[in-house]
Amino acid sequence: MVRYRLGPLILAVVMMAGLGPDAVRAAAINFTGNVEQDFNTADPNHLTTEVIPVNPDAQSLGQWPAMTGNGTWVSGWNIKDIYLSYNSSTGTLSVGIDNWANASGQIAPFGQSNGDPSGTPTPYDPAHLGYGTPSSDKSIALAFAPVNTANPSVPGTPVVIAGVPADKTKNGPGTDGFTVSTIDNSRASGGLAYMFGQNLPKNQGNLAFDPTPAHPQLEFTIKNFNQLIDPSSGFWIEGFAGSSVDRYAGQTNLGWTKIPVLAAQNIPEPTTWLAWSLASGMVAWRLRRRRNRA
Repeated sequence: MVRYRLGPLILAVVMMAGLGPDAVRAAAINFTGNVEQDFNTADPNHLTTEVIPVNPDAQSLGQWPAMTGNGTWVSGWNIKDIYLSYNSSTGTLSVGIDNWANASGQIAPFGQSNGDPSGTPTPYDPAHLGYGTPSSDKSIALAFAPVNTANPSVPGTPVVIAGVPADKTKNGPGTDGFTVSTIDNSRASGGLAYMFGQNLPKNQGNLAFDPTPAHPQLEFTIKNFNQLIDPSSGFWIEGFAGSSVDRYAGQTNLGWTKIPVLAAQNIPEPTTWLAWSLASGMVAWRLRRRRNRA
């Protein structure tokens, strides 16, 4: 009788099974400034993406009649959807702000109130969001709160706010003053845009791009989001985008909205499947070889 020494082979199979799909995580989102393309929910790498509708159409904000009349300009403050995608392997929350396009599919740079998709002839001010002046109070603000276990129908206490503050003394180290910070409730009378508190260095992400015609939409990350809120339990968001000094367009406001569980749904990439297939094939080949020798 021939005895097969299967110990090492069995161990290899067990180790591969233990590694499973999490051995190679799904690829991170590649930011280009085009949210619907980058957060493509049909892509199996983006199974954790959640889409939150905000404004119902391209003319849903009050804007200068000439903008609406020419049919090609849509306010850069008019948010269509907010995309959220959580990477459980890094604890990073990716956020995409999808502002409306015009009838031709052109998107004005986020924060450009006049809505001109080709940009504006005035110099771009890199110290502030979008196209503005040094006194601009342009802001994008998203606040996050955990689930309220005592009353799931309302948010828990907000713990973090991300974006570009209206008060530029609260600017963070990121592009256009982007920051991830605590929430200063003492400034609630000024609205969400003024409620940025102390910067949180361990959670500091950044804007992928300044909003420009080449990269018109806003995309950013919050690092170690799971250390602030447990995404596997769901959470709430509230949002604002706009400026009090814009004369041409209204502001976007999103009331507290509950986000369902963003559980880990990472899947193996093609290279992972190939590695598993090759490894299992080698195991089978060695078994057949030993039987033939017997």
